[in-house]
Amino acid sequence: MTITTAQTTTASTGQVAPDAPGTPSRRSLAAGVGHAAVWVAGLTVAAGATPELGDSAAEVTSAYAGDAGRAVAQSVLVHGLAAGALAVLGIALLRRAGGDRGARFAGWAGTTAAGLAVLQLVLELVAIGRADAADPGLAGGLFDLIQRIDGVKMFALAALAVGAVAARRVVPLRRWESFTGYALAAAIVGSGLGYLLLNTALGGLALLSLPLLLVWVLALGHALSRRPGRR
Repeated sequence: MTITTAQTTTASTGQVAPDAPGTPSRRSLAAGVGHAAVWVAGLTVAAGATPELGDSAAEVTSAYAGDAGRAVAQSVLVHGLAAGALAVLGIALLRRAGGDRGARFAGWAGTTAAGLAVLQLVLELVAIGRADAADPGLAGGLFDLIQRIDGVKMFALAALAVGAVAARRVVPLRRWESFTGYALAAAIVGSGLGYLLLNTALGGLALLSLPLLLVWVLALGHALSRRPGRR
């Protein structure tokens, strides 16, 4: 087996040992940039073509059936590829956490958010494939379920932000990045409640929480590519 300075494998178990606390992760910077890029691409490719929180089952079905290709493309980007980026960051936090509980908490929150995003992708692909104007209930019901899962995922992202900001020993965030993390946590809990409860008023906070999320995840990726003490 290959042994590098970034990770060590044991011949007997094949398990990957954790990195030393504070070990930089080059993949993290790429993940932070990639997360923002796929979200921007996803919002651009399907602008105005996908259903929104609060739409009726008939409106959801019409949107999916009317432009299935763009709907699939957006789902793959903002759920599938974005999940991959979150997983990379979550694993990087777990690898470098050592005994830091904040970093470990953030790492598990990030990987949980990634798993929920994959679940959203699967459900949305099913909804798009089964969209039928003669029976809009299935696609509409799945869409509502996806929004509720999105709300839970937002809570996980809030936990990721709070945990990472608290893990100053191993996550060298700059002061403005820490403030952005706290602002993200507050805003995304509000929008998460909106999506969980299918409340369009609270869900509208996503107009604030999404830009904060993209900026902060990019900042987190950059921070994880540096050693503690370097800001």
